[in-house]
Amino acid sequence: LKYKNFVAEGEINKKIKFKTEIIQSVIDTAKSYIGTPNKIGGVSRDSIDASGLVYMSIKKNSDKKFPRIGQDMARFGKLIYETEKLKKGDLVFFFDTYEIDRIITSTGIYLGDNKFIHSSSSHGVTISEINDPYYWKDKFFFGTRVFKN
Repeated sequence: LKYKNFVAEGEINKKIKFKTEIIQSVIDTAKSYIGTPNKIGGVSRDSIDASGLVYMSIKKNSDKKFPRIGQDMARFGKLIYETEKLKKGDLVFFFDTYEIDRIITSTGIYLGDNKFIHSSSSHGVTISEINDPYYWKDKFFFGTRVFKN
């Protein structure tokens, strides 16, 4: 039902291609924020939210326009529904991580080895296990592949 609602709200699989050569730079930029406190709407070294982390990490390494809000980011790239098929650099999206009127409530960058970097309300920017049975596994919505040659 959540997926049907998300699709009903607008186009998905929008084309965008960031070069695969920038994946490591995007990840390194995201990692440079580790420990930064989480704040909804934040996009600075003082405080940053999950979509702000993804947005700033891509913006620093590419001139292409990319949305600031996770709900809009999720409409770009090839959809990936199973965590086993994710590749390093894929964007990952989650639902029901906090109360808001959007379907997608958190996002991150997949690092490989079942890990992703994101900004959480309790830990700030951190690395978590995507298949964490106590939290993230049940909240995973899908991933998108935006890095291509």
